[in-house]
Amino acid sequence: MPAISVIMPMYKAKKTAMYSIDALLNQTFKDIEVLVVDDCSPDDSYVVVKEHYKDEPRVVLIRQDINQGPAEARNRAFEEAKGEYVTFLDSDDGIIKEGLEKMYEAAKKFDADVVHTTGCFFPVHKPDVMDIMSVPKENYLPQDKDKDIPGEATLLTQDFGVRLSNWLNGTYNGNVWGKMIKKSFIMDNNIRFASIKMSEDVLFSFECLMRAGKYVILPYKCIIYRMIGESLSRGRKDVSYMLKLLEATFSGNDKFTEKMNEIPYFKDNPEDKEKVLKYVNDVMDMIYLVPAFQSVGEDKLLCDDRTSELFIEHFGNQAQFALRYFFMKNAKEPPAPSYLIDDITYEGLNAQLEMYKQSLK
Repeated sequence: MPAISVIMPMYKAKKTAMYSIDALLNQTFKDIEVLVVDDCSPDDSYVVVKEHYKDEPRVVLIRQDINQGPAEARNRAFEEAKGEYVTFLDSDDGIIKEGLEKMYEAAKKFDADVVHTTGCFFPVHKPDVMDIMSVPKENYLPQDKDKDIPGEATLLTQDFGVRLSNWLNGTYNGNVWGKMIKKSFIMDNNIRFASIKMSEDVLFSFECLMRAGKYVILPYKCIIYRMIGESLSRGRKDVSYMLKLLEATFSGNDKFTEKMNEIPYFKDNPEDKEKVLKYVNDVMDMIYLVPAFQSVGEDKLLCDDRTSELFIEHFGNQAQFALRYFFMKNAKEPPAPSYLIDDITYEGLNAQLEMYKQSLK
């Protein structure tokens, strides 16, 4: 039985997957298996990985019967994972060479249910850089999450009210990468990724935070996250994209509510559910909905029948009120920063990085 199972969903990643897998195989910690779940990639990702690692027993290649998205790919891997702990890496990201070793040491020291690393580097690079591990460290953009945390590995309080308060203040990042979780904890609590279009990793991480008896914060930046495509550019907004965001927001609210109804803390503190939903919606508004709305506009949305249908599906006889409130609320929002609306260039990101460095002096 390996000590760690690393779960890697793969979709259209034939140019990057091998670099991510190699970053794991080259870790200082060797007792691992890498579960690569191909989600019916339309390119040659499956064939390329299968051929390249046919003689590497630590790489286990799984193929989904139908495309279901990263949430279901990770859930499938839970059933196959043999490790005491599981962690995650996307098929275009990297990991610092000592990353798994650092996380596993903390996990064993505290007999942790969850180990949460304190942040990740965001590399600034051109899209044609396939080997993310080759990007010079000076081109990494530090993540501004996980603020106000201790300088050494620390066991969080078991006061879940305090944990929730810190989460609502943005203290802990909600990304699933950079976390190592005891498999028995996942299985015993039936924690799975929800099949929603956005924020499935935030919901999964939130449930782990609000259920784990031993949750360890480790002040170590280990994941190298590739910012590319929609992660960088929020341009090319159209009505269909806006409606997808709204549908993702509504379904995300439903799933958050469903999960909170199952978590013991919220059964005793039901008044806190609204605080969670407000926080999640505020984040969605700031990063996605407001920039998209300001780019698309009210008129285009009203001209699309799907807009009214979507609100009716989720709000019933309150749909017209909810729709009007949505328009009024977003019309009053200040203009979104240009980098959330327009395409972001490599040069523009480097300029932002320089501004960030200057702010530290």
